[in-house]
This record gives sequence, structure tokens and C-alpha cells, in this order.
Amino acid sequence: MPHHDTTALSGTIQHVFSHRFTLEADGAVHLADLGPKGAEAFPLAAGLQVTLEGERRPSEIKVTRIAAPGREPVEIHHKKPHHPGKPRRDAVHPDLALAAVTAAGWTPAGAPLRKPKHAEVLARRGDGAWTELHVDAAGTITRETAPDTEKWGPALA
Repeated sequence: MPHHDTTALSGTIQHVFSHRFTLEADGAVHLADLGPKGAEAFPLAAGLQVTLEGERRPSEIKVTRIAAPGREPVEIHHKKPHHPGKPRRDAVHPDLALAAVTAAGWTPAGAPLRKPKHAEVLARRGDGAWTELHVDAAGTITRETAPDTEKWGPALA
């Protein structure tokens, strides 16, 4: 996870877009994000003088603390992003991959290699040729290819 620098600014809110806003400070305009819950805790309005602290990201400042004259400062905790479409590294358990390969009549050679969307298993049927099998998280063999000698090396001997 990238490290983001912390910044502190004081200025005037120029425009409000739900929980994001532009802040004019030090002769520049900055885009800042309170998050939906932060905007509930600290209502935003154009023309409001604020002091904020937050993590400077490439596109905006994720505000972690905001204050205005006559208001109590508000601490804001942003949830870490969750990417539901992004596969987890451990999506295919090695035991599942080995069980799927064995159930399909293959004899695996060693442990599977974990990939983001599948596991790769070196296996063969009887005395047949070695084959690289790709097994998905549902336990389905999705691909059969000739094994890469650099990847599987000694197991092919």
C-alpha cells in the first residue's frame, strides 16, 4: 500500500460536491474529500473558512480532521477500500485444486502454484505426458496446457 504524505491547510471552501469540496488555500485550489459520514458530521458550505489535515493523494486530500471557527473539530476515519471484483491472492485453496485434479483422474506432482484467479497444478494421467492444469475457485479445471519447463523444472524429469 502506498504511503501518502500528511498535509495541513487553512482556507476557504469554494465549491461543495456532496462530501467533496474545493478549498482555496495558499493561492491554490485543492480537492478534498470528507467521505459521506464525514460530511454528515461536519456540514460543508461554500464560503466557510476551515482548517484541515489529511493524506495527500494524487487526486485529492483525504481529510482526517477538519475545524471551523465556532465549531468543534471533527476527526474522520476513512475505511480502507474494498475491491469486490478484485480476486484475493488466496482465492483458490491448494487442497481444493489438488482434490479437483485427482477427482478428474489426474495424478498431481507436488504443490499447486497459487495465482490471483486460479491455481496451477502439474499433473498427468497414468504414464502420459505432463500437463499444466489451471483450477479456478469453484474447483473446475479451466485450462490444460503443455508445462513450461522453466516454471516446473525438476518436476518434469
